Amino acid sequence: MLLVLPVLSAQSLRFTRKDLAKLGGERVTGSALLGRTLVTWGDRLRWLNLSEGKGTASLARGPFAEGGAVLDVDGDGRPDIVLNDTVLNDIVLNDDAPGRALVWLEAPDWKRHAIDTAVDTTDVLAAQLFGRRGILVVHRRAQVRFYEIPHRAADRWPMTEIYSFYTPSDQGGLALADVDGDGRPDILCGNYWIRSPKSFDLPWRLFAIELWNEEPHSAMLRLAWIGPRELIAMQREMNGARLACFVKPADPRQLWTAHSITEHGTGESLALDHPRGFDVADFNGDGRLDFVVGESSGAGRLFVFHNDGSGRFTPQEIATGVAAERVHAVDWNGVGRPGVVTGKGTGIITIGKGVISLWQNGTRRQGIPP
Repeated sequence: MLLVLPVLSAQSLRFTRKDLAKLGGERVTGSALLGRTLVTWGDRLRWLNLSEGKGTASLARGPFAEGGAVLDVDGDGRPDIVLNDTVLNDIVLNDDAPGRALVWLEAPDWKRHAIDTAVDTTDVLAAQLFGRRGILVVHRRAQVRFYEIPHRAADRWPMTEIYSFYTPSDQGGLALADVDGDGRPDILCGNYWIRSPKSFDLPWRLFAIELWNEEPHSAMLRLAWIGPRELIAMQREMNGARLACFVKPADPRQLWTAHSITEHGTGESLALDHPRGFDVADFNGDGRLDFVVGESSGAGRLFVFHNDGSGRFTPQEIATGVAAERVHAVDWNGVGRPGVVTGKGTGIITIGKGVISLWQNGTRRQGIPP
């Protein structure tokens, strides 16, 4: 099904750009947002205080690959970072390691600890499965793994293979949700959701959400829930990338209903070019989650898609030439509910070529006078 998107008018969003940091030639491959602090990695690990516009470069130098996650590994109350290290500066490797390791960097001195070697991933997600704390990883775009934090955090982490894909396309994108309503978190990855068993040692079962598999990168996705049954999926490694809302059926083991989000109200195709930046937020305070998309190639456009609550999403082009590799929604005024970015003060952080920028939202909330 194709959604023809109306032109946003009455509730147009207004953003003001402010550049926070110049990167020069420094390469940023991944990032995470912790409140008002932006963590970036690539050539090196950096922390940027968004309120003050001041950054700190740690002694942990890369290059680090895209996949990463921020979590308190050792339980000391400080956020540590899991990264895919491509240099392995001070890690003792197995003889068969091809030059890459999954590591965690211990705060505050960012000492490296090996989780596993010979790991190649662009997707890492902090997760808790059956009371076990750890991370989910998509290894070589073909295998979902769970690494459990050991009792001694400095030890190697036990690995459990959740599922291996045997499909024409690479699989990318990770999310957790109780898809079938049995009270246990299931895993979404690429074209599929993987149903949790009744206990950790039993096998997981695979079900297709959709079948985007025409090209090798067709199922390299960004994924996010935008409602109780609505999942947004976007191809992140494609020119002319697909963007769609998938509605979960009564029996989620069946293929989900796809609503393609591909056109302006004028009928002109969006033709998204490698849209790697993606995040969700309620940008106008109407209680419905919208989402932001940033192209990394082509015109480098930045869009906000407004959710009208009826299954339609209206694209508003915020800017061109941004070329965002990463995008984050941020509650700039700090007035949103915990875990919810909403309304005026909902900004956008973009990490483009050579610059990190804040896009401040000047849109008044619905129902509140200016």
